[in-house]
Amino acid sequence: MSSKQKIIAFVEPSFYGVSFARAAYEQGHQVVAIVASKDNPAKYGYEGIYHDLLLADIRDGESIYEAIAASPYFGRLDALIPATDYASHLTAQAAERLGLRGVPYEAALRARNKDLARQAYEQHGVPGAKYRKVGTLEEALEAAGAIGYPVVLKPTNCASSQGVYFINREEELRESFAQLQQFKVTYMDFKVREEYLVEEYIGGPEFSVELFLREGTPVFAAVTEKRTSPLPYFVEVLHTLPTSVHRESEGALIDTAVSALKAIGLVNGPSHVEVKLSADGPRIIEVNGRPGGDQISSDLLVQAFGIDIFAATVSYYLGEPVEPLLTPSRQRAAAIAFLTAERDGTVAELGGLEAWKESPYAVRSHLAVKPGDEVIVPRSSDDRLGYVITAADTPHEAKEAAQSLAARVTITYEEAQLSLANGT
Repeated sequence: MSSKQKIIAFVEPSFYGVSFARAAYEQGHQVVAIVASKDNPAKYGYEGIYHDLLLADIRDGESIYEAIAASPYFGRLDALIPATDYASHLTAQAAERLGLRGVPYEAALRARNKDLARQAYEQHGVPGAKYRKVGTLEEALEAAGAIGYPVVLKPTNCASSQGVYFINREEELRESFAQLQQFKVTYMDFKVREEYLVEEYIGGPEFSVELFLREGTPVFAAVTEKRTSPLPYFVEVLHTLPTSVHRESEGALIDTAVSALKAIGLVNGPSHVEVKLSADGPRIIEVNGRPGGDQISSDLLVQAFGIDIFAATVSYYLGEPVEPLLTPSRQRAAAIAFLTAERDGTVAELGGLEAWKESPYAVRSHLAVKPGDEVIVPRSSDDRLGYVITAADTPHEAKEAAQSLAARVTITYEEAQLSLANGT
């Protein structure tokens, strides 16, 4: 903990970013949230863990800066930290103007825009996917023909598998491209760029690498095993930390992730890098210059290693030592399994939830569905119905427990009872 209270501003705490506000508040700092609406603390769940709000258009770097400049905190801030993906580059821009420590603006911009990141990987010899940036259907068809089917079509600046399509042939590309062009606005009213990526589909198991770098050297690194929903979608339905499979490749996965971060200029602080272990070795899917979401950082790292990466990040931004906060205090394992619907329909009844309360492995759970709700086969992370988090002595044990508990839950539709799918 800091020797004295500091003033820390967070731009739009939400989702994983709420953990930043909580860490700073619990460290005894003065927490200022820069938000688009005064209703957002209640909306995103951080009421009671901030001290003041500043209103700004978080989609505009100038507005973020002006909100600070017009506040009592101008010249007094000790740190300005992005607490949502979409405003990370804008926060970096404002931090540079204020002379505060942070991610370089150009690096944050590359991390937020997949086309710029792919260019950097290519320039630095980081193994990734063949790709082309396209703006029209004609360009997309030409790109797919050059790369070779199957391909993946995706927006350049979105997250959570929004607008991501697996495509086997030209007819599917025509249909998917038309749908993607209708996707104009994403989370928090950020605009979807009207430039897209057509990428080579990379086969093989998927992982994420949770990292904290100091001057390009890992202070902490761990590999998370992933499972995604059946194609044609890419919704993440299971995470296991540390990985229970391909342990012999952990070093190569970490090295590839670090090389990708260096390529885009992210050499300090936390990151979450998605990698596939192809037949030719690790290949980069994407880089995120922040702690991993999906409860990986807020729960799995804590349960497995006793590490609070959010507290470490706050300390880093304040120029304080992070190594003690990133040294594991235990060597266990944790997993999270997400509930997803097997088909579209209306929920009549849920069953099997008592298993979550009785299991010695379950440490936390959340259910976001109730009778009367309409559910769909998940196209993005937003369509998942809840989750259960488990902890155990080994990765295999934690994974099996999470999968088993998720599989115990059933949903009754109007016609029949079906198991909620979790990728198994």
